[in-house]
Amino acid sequence: MTMRLVTCSLLLIANLTATWALAAPQNGGLAFSYVVPKDDFAQRVDKGWGAALIFDYPLAGAFDLVGTAGYYRFSGLDPSSGTSEQGESLSLWELAAGPQVDLGVLYLGCDAGYYTDLAEWGLVPNLGLRKKTIDFGLRYKVTDVGRFLAVRVGMFF
Repeated sequence: MTMRLVTCSLLLIANLTATWALAAPQNGGLAFSYVVPKDDFAQRVDKGWGAALIFDYPLAGAFDLVGTAGYYRFSGLDPSSGTSEQGESLSLWELAAGPQVDLGVLYLGCDAGYYTDLAEWGLVPNLGLRKKTIDFGLRYKVTDVGRFLAVRVGMFF
């Protein structure tokens, strides 16, 4: 039941993202990430990658509502890195949204989201630069066991 709910939620977010992207220029896009696990999470998995649908909906003034529906894949740990056995890779889905403040080409925000496979909610402060349709951002999931840093490059269309 939980996986069915997550799948339906992802499809709904993807549909809304695509609809908003078509309705208003440069509100939806696609992003790719390089992810690095931090703290205790780095004892379970190694670096990985991610891909996401992203949206940015302007509100009043410099405030936006932003969201991400994404997939992350972390590699398993290698025994040569000091662990006693080969670790398993981990895949998870992210569904996150939150406010963002645009300061010219710089932006600051904080998303709240749900992470499957970790089965946890998390906060994701983010900082980035956006020049027209190109977006470069740093996102850091700071809560609970699955802490990671994502270096994200995206394009709005």
